[in-house]
Amino acid sequence: MLRPAVLLALVALVPASSALAGCARGEEFPDRSAVVELDGDRRTYDVADCGLDGQTIFLVARADDGAVVQAVLGLEDDDETGIPASTGVTVDLDPSRTDTRFAAFGTEAWERRGTGGPVPGEITSARLRGSRIQLSGRAVPVDAQDRPIDRAEPVEVSVDARCDEAS
Repeated sequence: MLRPAVLLALVALVPASSALAGCARGEEFPDRSAVVELDGDRRTYDVADCGLDGQTIFLVARADDGAVVQAVLGLEDDDETGIPASTGVTVDLDPSRTDTRFAAFGTEAWERRGTGGPVPGEITSARLRGSRIQLSGRAVPVDAQDRPIDRAEPVEVSVDARCDEAS
């Protein structure tokens, strides 16, 4: 989970980030929205916060029912090629419960959290396409500290978020 101070900094970074601007606007994918597919279930979330800090993109999105998605995506020096090892995502389908969390992380992104333990899930693809933040992989059920649940079966996860206007 992102710390409140980091989120405040991210909001300030969004308008200054030229790397997140420039995707053609269209009705098929409104700005400040994220489409998340988890184990075949497709949901749309409203982007609450997003931003670029050096070569790292941050994203926080919420659904009307309270579900929350948080993601971090590492970028190569070209500012568009994602680094799966530096990317991670958590999806909390019901924050009032402890058994509805899923996570997928690359090794480097997990190590940067400093929480130790086995890396939950796997990120297989990450990229920035204009203002579209896209990643996919295999997520596993996790506990409240994002530690993988024993013998958890991975499920497919993908995030496609658009973030080119400041909130």
